[in-house]
Amino acid sequence: MHLRTSDNIPAASAGVSSNLESVPQRIREIAMLRGLGYSFRQIAEQFSVTPQAVSLMLSRHRRAIRSLRGALELNNLSARAVNALGRHGIRTREQARQKDVLALLDGERNCGRKTLEEIAQWLEGEHGRL
Repeated sequence: MHLRTSDNIPAASAGVSSNLESVPQRIREIAMLRGLGYSFRQIAEQFSVTPQAVSLMLSRHRRAIRSLRGALELNNLSARAVNALGRHGIRTREQARQKDVLALLDGERNCGRKTLEEIAQWLEGEHGRL
């Protein structure tokens, strides 16, 4: 069984493929094979690693993708707004809405009116800076 041929793996969509270029080829192949339904054991045999190593690599890959997604969402905010959100572990709009971030930041000493207004606009989906 030879699983490691790029020809057998479906191509990623255009939006995802640019982000995948920063991921090492080995991890991409492992993630794609797992997505195609191969077991940890089958993938581990192909790459001469343990099933636990495959699991760990996929876990790190998922964490990196989540971090990248969050960074893209925060991209249009000022550094002050990103820092204010980061103090509460917020990386996405969904997290901000769940934690009611405006109420959290309202009383903070280092979070001014302009920063709160910028975050409020970001929550509404507006991407421009004040």
